[in-house]
Amino acid sequence: MPAVLTTGASIGCGHGGTVRLQPGQRTALVAGAAVLARGDLEGKPITNCGQTGPGFVPCTLVASVTGGASVTLRVGGRPALLATVTGLTNGNPPGVLTVLDPGQTSLSAT
Repeated sequence: MPAVLTTGASIGCGHGGTVRLQPGQRTALVAGAAVLARGDLEGKPITNCGQTGPGFVPCTLVASVTGGASVTLRVGGRPALLATVTGLTNGNPPGVLTVLDPGQTSLSAT
């Protein structure tokens, strides 16, 4: 089972950029960090995207989350996000969300 994502996670754009995480809730915690749920990544800013060059546009925000939500664990009525989360950024070409570290190792879900 994949790990549940928390605000301690490290998520990137695939070009070396970092997604700035902000939870939509602060009541469900794992190791002191808030659990991320569906809706918590869309629109979040991305810093330090390395996509450069003529015709390229660096990633500045998460455009969409296309998968990786739990079917068994809910937080505030919303599915928790898992380390298998997938999505795209607003870069040109779009970046692919990459989970480098889920932020915790004690809670997993499907």
